[in-house]
Amino acid sequence: MSWKERWQSGVVYYDNIPEELKKLDQWVCANDGSKVPMKAWENEAASSTNPETWSDFETALESYNQHYYDYCGFVFADNGYVGIDIDEGYDEDGLMSVLGADIVGKCHSYTEKSRSGRGFHILLRGTLPFKGKNNLAGVEIYKAARYFIMTGNTLLYREIIENQEAIDYVVEKYFPEARETSDKVVVGRDKIYAPVWEEPVVNGRVKLRPVYPRIPDGSRNICLTSLAGMLHNQGYSKSQIYEELLYANTVACDPPLDRNELRTICNSVTRYKR
Repeated sequence: MSWKERWQSGVVYYDNIPEELKKLDQWVCANDGSKVPMKAWENEAASSTNPETWSDFETALESYNQHYYDYCGFVFADNGYVGIDIDEGYDEDGLMSVLGADIVGKCHSYTEKSRSGRGFHILLRGTLPFKGKNNLAGVEIYKAARYFIMTGNTLLYREIIENQEAIDYVVEKYFPEARETSDKVVVGRDKIYAPVWEEPVVNGRVKLRPVYPRIPDGSRNICLTSLAGMLHNQGYSKSQIYEELLYANTVACDPPLDRNELRTICNSVTRYKR
């Protein structure tokens, strides 16, 4: 399909890309019929692991609008966004597949049709215990070192939400082998978020708790998950982790997470062996 045909068909709607993604310098471009990421400002391959080859959204969009490239692409950089790629979103009757309905219905987050029109991309806020995986059965999930060729052709959900519970559900159901791999419990070792011991002894008294830096709304889940992973790696029990998350949630989160979300974080992190 030529760019004129695609333009007229309305398959690509980049106005629908969430504003929070447009603010990130994590954009590349792509040619029709190719999966190779391209630098937005020149005819040269980009890398999904090298930020120096990425651009801002405006540059990528301008290259698309000038017809230098056929698509814009968003690169996952382990900064709080997870992408799920469903290959076969529709069944033979043109209805949403059971697989697609299951995952889309759980995530309730930004969903767009893929370039082929047969699959879906879902983007949501949260994290993974690994960089990314392909289950070779129609589902891929990534938080880093991968990019999605974006269309903006949204379906059901146009906003990105924080939904760690849905991410855990997809990992548990569609990537069960991930619990046994050696790259588990990456969260915490990366220390995305960690407490600060400013003065362990004050006025002759030992401080029992560190200072927790303030956590803004959009980073609450990933920061507390990082904290839970760090505590888990240090040998804290599940109940101890939960109690510390309760405290950090109260003093650092703006606004605090619901306690059910804290339990979900604890359950997610502690299911992996130290």
